Amino acid sequence: MAEYVLVNRRAGKFSDEAKISSRASVASAMAMVMPSSVVRDHAPEDKLARRVVILDLDEAAATDLRSQLSSSDAILEPLIRRKLHHRRPAELQAAMPFQARADVNGSKYQVKIVGGGNPLSDIEVMFYIADPSGSISTVIQRTDKNGDVSAGLAPGQRVAFVEPIPYSGFWIMLSEAPAAGALIDCTPISDAPKDGIGWWHVVTNTGDRQAGAGIKVGVIDTGCGPHRNLAHVTLAGVFTGGQILPAAGATDVAEHGTHTTGLIGARPTRPGDYSGMAPETTLFHARVFASEEQGPSQADLINAIDSLSRDHQCDLINMSLGGGPPSPAEQDCIRDALERGTLCICSAGNDAGPVNYPAAYPECVSVSALGQVGWAPAGTFSAGNRPREAGKLGKFNLFLASFSSNGQGLDAAGPGVGIVSTVPEHDGNSGPYMEMDGTSMASPAVCGTLTAILSKDPHYVTYNRDISRANAARQLLEAHCMSLGLSRSFQGLGLPIAGQLDAQLLGDNSPRQKTKRKTSG
Repeated sequence: MAEYVLVNRRAGKFSDEAKISSRASVASAMAMVMPSSVVRDHAPEDKLARRVVILDLDEAAATDLRSQLSSSDAILEPLIRRKLHHRRPAELQAAMPFQARADVNGSKYQVKIVGGGNPLSDIEVMFYIADPSGSISTVIQRTDKNGDVSAGLAPGQRVAFVEPIPYSGFWIMLSEAPAAGALIDCTPISDAPKDGIGWWHVVTNTGDRQAGAGIKVGVIDTGCGPHRNLAHVTLAGVFTGGQILPAAGATDVAEHGTHTTGLIGARPTRPGDYSGMAPETTLFHARVFASEEQGPSQADLINAIDSLSRDHQCDLINMSLGGGPPSPAEQDCIRDALERGTLCICSAGNDAGPVNYPAAYPECVSVSALGQVGWAPAGTFSAGNRPREAGKLGKFNLFLASFSSNGQGLDAAGPGVGIVSTVPEHDGNSGPYMEMDGTSMASPAVCGTLTAILSKDPHYVTYNRDISRANAARQLLEAHCMSLGLSRSFQGLGLPIAGQLDAQLLGDNSPRQKTKRKTSG
């Protein structure tokens, strides 16, 4: 037995009669399956809305059911899952996790983690452990109150890298083969300069505190908040397991979704806070992750996209997730949203390979990740994401990140290395910030930039909420992209810029990271 997703098509069906007929095809199909086969059935009262069903079927039953469907009205396909993009350095992405163990015939490896000279207690530390063949596995441990952390090594094993992951206030570090007993000092994250801008604001000409007004943006991710600089975000609900749960549960189950949402629209409340790129936008967040490890099915994404586009009338939706095969049902939903005036912006992926789905759908804007030479301090995880190939170094000290997926179908590039943004408040942290790397950051950076562009365009808001509105958004994005001298497969049309930008500013005056500690209050 395997799980399948059954939905009615909506893209291209513009009359009420066509939509009702399409949904009726799902009802007809449901009459042919055993009630025990139904895992979840989302059937909105509005007969024009999409019906999304998850079924547990054997292959023969699925084949038979599919043969009874009208392919123009309904889709039955295997359930697939999307996930967060891998965040390991490109050369270590093949590392496999394993359980920590104390081997009586091996040895104990220990290091001390400090930040600003003080022990960092109870933070995650990832050990990359190589065996005699050179294969690398990973294990995560936590520091004690003195900042000490250890891992058990079996005979022949050695520690290739140690990656301390402070929750906030300090950069994630990546130390290559430190000696046992070594002290690893994490570099503090500096406060934002005046107006809360980082290099990602400078190169995109964003940072205007009024940017984004009048534009609605949805984010589909791991949840949002709590964070005092995101108190204005509307939680749209929890979309997991094929069902829709109350919005109260849509707070972050990781830190990823708070980071992406804050990058688009955080509103600083104190000096040193980093601003979103379009802080006056009206923001919505839909949580689709049950946990950081358990990502959404296409059924969950379909329900979330429908909610943000249809119920909340979002102009843009950001999705920093992906992986796995294409889904005709998912693509139909994204095309339907486009016809409703909603443009989806998606991260290309972090596997240095082809563009991942859903970014690879032509209806979406797919985004690769850029870094800036000199921003990330030496020894940080972010500094290790600078590429070695000369062809990935572009104008204005910008480069394609070593991890970034690229290739055919790429539309644009956005800042995605050493990006500082909001993470959830817990354990007494008030308004914490953390740096992250990935196309997961590049996508909301492009989304935020486009939001700023749309809010300043006098014509965009005059378009009806149909495909003309979504096409206008894409055209404005394309018109504002600046080539960085990289190949189209690396940058798409280039880096979107909100308005005119002085190239001298890009080259010489972008902010540089200092070692002043970012307090989390």
